[in-house]
Amino acid sequence: MFRNCLSLLILIANIANAQTPDSIIKTVQRQYTAEKIYIHYDQPTYIAGETIWFKAYIMQGIYPSQKSTVIKISLLNNEGNNIQEKILPVNGGSAVGQFSLPDTLPQGNYTVKATTVVLMNYGFTNYYYKNIDIYNPKAQAKLNDNVVALNEPTIYFLPEGGNFVANIKSIIAIKCADKKGLPLAATGKIYTETGQEVVTFATIHDGMGKFEFVPKLGEKYTAQCTINNSTLNVPLPKLMEQGLTIETEKINNNIHFTLNASTILNDNLQPSYLLGVQENVVVCKIPLQSDNKIKIGNIPYSLLTTGILQLTVFNATHTPLLERLVFINTGDYIPEGKLIPNKIGLEAREKNSFTYQIPDSLSGTFSVSVTSTAFEQTNTDNLISRLLLTADIKGIVHNPAYYFESNDEVHQKNLDLVMLTHGWTKYKWSEILTNIFPSMAFKDPNYITLKCIATDPANGNPLAKKDLSVIVKTADGLADYLSVPTDEKGYFELGNMTFEDTCSFVFKNSATISKRANIKMISNKISNILYTPKTVLPPTYFTIPDANKMMYINDRYAFNKEEKYKTILLDEIKIQAKKKSEKEKYEKEYVSGRLGNSAIREIDFLKEPTNSNFNVFDYLQNRVAGIQVSGGPFDYQLNYRSTRSLSGGAIPMAIFLDEFQVDASQVATLKITEVALIKVYNIGGLAGGTGGAVAIYTKKDGGSTNAANDTPTWVEGFTTTKEFFSPDYSNTEQDNAKIDNRTTLYWNPYLNLSAAKNNFSFSFYNTDNPKKYKIVLEGVYEDGKLLHIEKTIEN
Repeated sequence: MFRNCLSLLILIANIANAQTPDSIIKTVQRQYTAEKIYIHYDQPTYIAGETIWFKAYIMQGIYPSQKSTVIKISLLNNEGNNIQEKILPVNGGSAVGQFSLPDTLPQGNYTVKATTVVLMNYGFTNYYYKNIDIYNPKAQAKLNDNVVALNEPTIYFLPEGGNFVANIKSIIAIKCADKKGLPLAATGKIYTETGQEVVTFATIHDGMGKFEFVPKLGEKYTAQCTINNSTLNVPLPKLMEQGLTIETEKINNNIHFTLNASTILNDNLQPSYLLGVQENVVVCKIPLQSDNKIKIGNIPYSLLTTGILQLTVFNATHTPLLERLVFINTGDYIPEGKLIPNKIGLEAREKNSFTYQIPDSLSGTFSVSVTSTAFEQTNTDNLISRLLLTADIKGIVHNPAYYFESNDEVHQKNLDLVMLTHGWTKYKWSEILTNIFPSMAFKDPNYITLKCIATDPANGNPLAKKDLSVIVKTADGLADYLSVPTDEKGYFELGNMTFEDTCSFVFKNSATISKRANIKMISNKISNILYTPKTVLPPTYFTIPDANKMMYINDRYAFNKEEKYKTILLDEIKIQAKKKSEKEKYEKEYVSGRLGNSAIREIDFLKEPTNSNFNVFDYLQNRVAGIQVSGGPFDYQLNYRSTRSLSGGAIPMAIFLDEFQVDASQVATLKITEVALIKVYNIGGLAGGTGGAVAIYTKKDGGSTNAANDTPTWVEGFTTTKEFFSPDYSNTEQDNAKIDNRTTLYWNPYLNLSAAKNNFSFSFYNTDNPKKYKIVLEGVYEDGKLLHIEKTIEN
């Protein structure tokens, strides 16, 4: 007991000596505003064998995040094990990807988890989580053994503001749900310890409600609850002898509050001021008169934006006394754009076309899905409900999208019940007032960044203040040539790179004849930077389909299986591959194609090695028609067919050693036995220029003086993304004979608005059975406005 009292005194002393809450919030805003993630999927549920198409939106405060360049999105089973993992680049606060589900994936409820490196600093409870049902008729789920236990109710009684004070009217919120988080209706009565009935209560929306009464000092109260025809007795919170209570309500575009301090005798419990905070911005600070026991005030909507308003009352030493969350909906997040139907087709394979247009030019990024599905989920969220509501509060909110369907009085009152029954997650006053902040140890990597040190292979000394030449070759064969300087200790950095799959890097020292440089990687792989340990996930509960849905699932699985078989049939045929020659293997590994593919002559020393002791230039003399070699031994010059400039002077051929352009003196001592390939390029082209070119490639078997630094360094890239296929039935050459029962008719995550373009259009074709389809268009504007449009088209 003494230790607890001492800890409390130390905490109060620390808070008293700390900065004021309004000043510390400014620090939070500048340095510790956590990101929020929302993911738009093409469908709400999936069948094994399908593809989950998605677009992630990353926000910081009310704007698209400018801090993160990388996001990791994982698909986890109900045990928290990775099924698939995608590491994607973030552009303009968004990222695009997909999960290709194997048709053998077990049926069940899966979790999508997403985080950025920046968000990792705030702990795994701040990550993005979303439960998705995936069905597989070949691996049907069974009912859980604990299904009865999962249906057991839990009910909570929560005083407004957090304080249950004797002899003051208290407003008590109710939240009733089962173990899966599904709301349950409840009714009941409040009794005293002697069995006297005090007040009745009932939930009014999704297991939530509220009631009020004046508790008496010294009494203990119990709620007798009726839930699903069962009775449950739950004690109310312990009464406080003295304390502060709050009542809030919306009156004429004001948040009206009443504070009751009539029972307070202790000066440490006397309220001094009320602080209102939204998105880590102080929107109001209202002094409270110490001589008034009942304190009344108003916060005008003109000071506020849409989102959660956190009201906290502090005493004179800046200790929080109570807290109340209030949701503000001014409508300022809604853009003025509209979705215009250009053409609506209701027949099979008929074309549909839409345009989204805004009156002014404003940048933004958007995604659209068009689906035809038998599954209609009731517990749904969307971009608006996630970013404005559920990302900031604790616990499960059933069907959060409902609260933004309308801003009428009924929806406002029901949303206020959510505020009364869910806690704040962004920070704790007791921590930030004593300067306990996230360590921010995790730093965004600036897309893919290589940090290396270059040393001289001859003596191991750092290659300080040198220019390194770099050939970069991506997995799809694209090549680039870079130059990077080292610092005084031999370190260098290549950052801000985006490539998929893997990429090879060949580094060379431009300042030496041998071109050799030893490279040691210091930076981590992108997957290591985004490594997150296995953590406890939110509960997952699979929805068992009824007979009608199971029939639909079987049909959809069969269709997907047939289409997949048609797609991969050619890949299943075993073809005896032609064995690659040594030259073909070499070219795949070391020839990037950046010099062009039109060499007029190639000499393959891998196929026909030579024992000659000649150097390269002596060997070329009289062996390649059209090449003239003059000078030597250190001033060689190559000339192709006596090419001359307008002034009459000879134009020398360009010389490349392992695709790096060099002077003749730098390869004059290279023996022909160290050479793998020689390619000669005519005048013009990528390498030839006006005088032609010779490209020399050295052997990589350890016999070359350049072998050590010619070995590519392979670097992990971002996850490979695919493109959604949408049939074009206006194309007569396309195979239109197949039955079209697609569930996702259209998916496009690349829709944009800009300062020069105030609209975008999209079109798609119906399936063979166009009974009903739903369009979902979502996105964010650069000014923080949020777009969510749902439109259903049916016959």
